[in-house]
Amino acid sequence: MAKFNVEKNTSAKTRKRYVGKNLVTPVLYDGHHRGHGGSYMSGSVNGELVVDQNGKPLPLKHIGILK
Repeated sequence: MAKFNVEKNTSAKTRKRYVGKNLVTPVLYDGHHRGHGGSYMSGSVNGELVVDQNGKPLPLKHIGILK
């Protein structure tokens, strides 16, 4: 058990990713069963997973822009 309280950083702002005007929802993708090399954070827009030309989901950092 902790012997002191940890203060929360209330001044930090949360930034979100957008593709056009659509919000990108973070999704944990598990590609072990598809041969995509493991699990990583990807994203979905309007309920659909964002994929590249080969059908492999893009990493979250490569989708949209931060606002």
